Amino acid sequence: KAHHQRGPFARATRYSANDCVTMTASMGLKQKSCCSRAVVILCSFVAAAEATSFLRAGQVSEEDAARSLESELTAGHAGDARLRRLQDLLGPTYKTLPKNARGNLGHQAVRYVLHRLFVQQRGWFIRGLEPNNETWRPADKPATVKEWVPDFLQGRLEHLLGDQGTNLRELAAVAAALEDLVRKEAVGRLQTAYELHGLPLDQPVSERWVQEAMDTYFVAYLKKGNFSAEDTMELHYKKQLFARRYAGYGEVAAWLNGLVGRRMTPARTGRLNFSAVSDLAHEVGETFYAFNDLECRNLKRTLQGLEGKKAGRVRLSAFYNASLYSHWRFNEKADYLKKLGALDDSDPQQPKVIVPNYVMSRPNCLEASNLYAVCCRNECEDLMAYLEKQIGSSVADPAIIAELVANLPSDTVAAPRNLSESLLDRLYQVARTNFGHVPLHGRLFAQWMHHAYPRECPYPYEVGTTSPQTPDEWMQETGHQMATASEEEIKQQVASDSCASDALQAGSDCGDETDELPWSEAEELLTANFATTTPWLLGGCSWIARLSVVVLASAGVAAATLGSWHRFAHWGTKDGKPIAVPARWLLVPLSSAAIALYAFGLLDGTTFVLAVGAGLIAMTVKQMTGQRLRRLLQNSSPKLPY
Repeated sequence: KAHHQRGPFARATRYSANDCVTMTASMGLKQKSCCSRAVVILCSFVAAAEATSFLRAGQVSEEDAARSLESELTAGHAGDARLRRLQDLLGPTYKTLPKNARGNLGHQAVRYVLHRLFVQQRGWFIRGLEPNNETWRPADKPATVKEWVPDFLQGRLEHLLGDQGTNLRELAAVAAALEDLVRKEAVGRLQTAYELHGLPLDQPVSERWVQEAMDTYFVAYLKKGNFSAEDTMELHYKKQLFARRYAGYGEVAAWLNGLVGRRMTPARTGRLNFSAVSDLAHEVGETFYAFNDLECRNLKRTLQGLEGKKAGRVRLSAFYNASLYSHWRFNEKADYLKKLGALDDSDPQQPKVIVPNYVMSRPNCLEASNLYAVCCRNECEDLMAYLEKQIGSSVADPAIIAELVANLPSDTVAAPRNLSESLLDRLYQVARTNFGHVPLHGRLFAQWMHHAYPRECPYPYEVGTTSPQTPDEWMQETGHQMATASEEEIKQQVASDSCASDALQAGSDCGDETDELPWSEAEELLTANFATTTPWLLGGCSWIARLSVVVLASAGVAAATLGSWHRFAHWGTKDGKPIAVPARWLLVPLSSAAIALYAFGLLDGTTFVLAVGAGLIAMTVKQMTGQRLRRLLQNSSPKLPY
């Protein structure tokens, strides 16, 4: 759910199981008679970990993951249809990603495209699929299910394929395996709901009971699986209590009823088997993002109304101020916002919340599954998908990109439009940094898209500087007791900024504030051979690698062409005559350096082949003209011994 609808229930007073025992023991006989039911209900909400029917339901193991991947890799005709559908979805992005020498994707590119697929199509944020997930999780911290499942699937696939990379069908198989595991969890939770209602799994049940079971399943979904009950009476009371405490429950229940109603008869007189209801449960997870998007757009519009001069930026004081005078709970600590990548502190005196980064951040996600969280979709993915389809390559000429973007509208940007001179200058600057072309999947182009669509495209921080942590994860890492700022801290921040003195207004004129967004020159490229253990190679070293390739190729051509020029090099003398060194010997260290660059992922396969090809062509030319060149040289220089 969006930020304002999580608050009332999520921030309610927390009790422990011991507190519940103490409360019951401290009651008198009469009090226990009247209140024991209420205490049981309260305890079961907060001590669900002690009755973990939904928490453990449908959990996956390594055997499940391995079996799913193997099944999808060897799928028959029925599976092929599903894989073709996934290939159609993955294809446009796959086509534009850098490939290795075999035309396949490398390790990080696989994560990148799968992450984009699930975020764009399902609103699923799957921990472990971020291209640089390892950069923030400490090595001694055990991986959660969200982390190890994608890692395990990809590691298993790479073990089977060796170093040849991943093609489109294999990529679709990994995506299908992840969907299989998500479905397994959904079926397991639905089985638990059936058990709580005493419904048979092997016989069709009436649609009225299907509705009851789906209601229970959905409550567990909204409560991250942290839901249980000992009997049907307790289950009924707990569902009623949840409905009262969950802000906006009426709207979300109506969405569920509409989804379920499409599979039932108008009078609810039919019967459904467990397989059909399992499809319903899985559909909840696949389509809930559509309902969540409505809340995300509401959140985005609210933040847009708080902006100052900078598009897509809300001063931290105005952000906090809204929490004091409205139903919105904008109260995350500044340090936590910075860790999330949602705080622009380029001006320490006026820190600002970055709208798209904040909207998509983990505090606004529903941790609905052990495998994924439902987050606000990245609207920039739709824009990138259009550009990828039109360009069809991993790089593009800046003039082509400028023309496409000028005619590409977004939720808050009208088109066609004239791109500003500064925006065009930035685009051509990106091209100059990358030898005349713009890499579509580089950090600089992502930053340029943020400038072109500041409310849709997130600001791309450098690798390892931010982390998609939940509030609990951040508190555990930093030792903070709360991820939210106290009312005193909020008021202090608001008072320090005279521009946010009004309750819900960001202020129209704040001193020397301009509309210019920050720009960083750091480039990071998604390359075909990027290894998980060397994320730093994608940063400032990319231009060094390319320069090295140019030097190697040039030196190789020169050495091959001039190899018989006797004045090129010599070592010492013999009988008063210089001993010449064949210049072609220089190819040994030069070739070794090129191979080392390729092995470390600094040199892609295409460039490597071109460099070798240039040397071979030069050597062929030398052989064809060598005799004639040697005769010319012998006429002007004495012969040197070898």
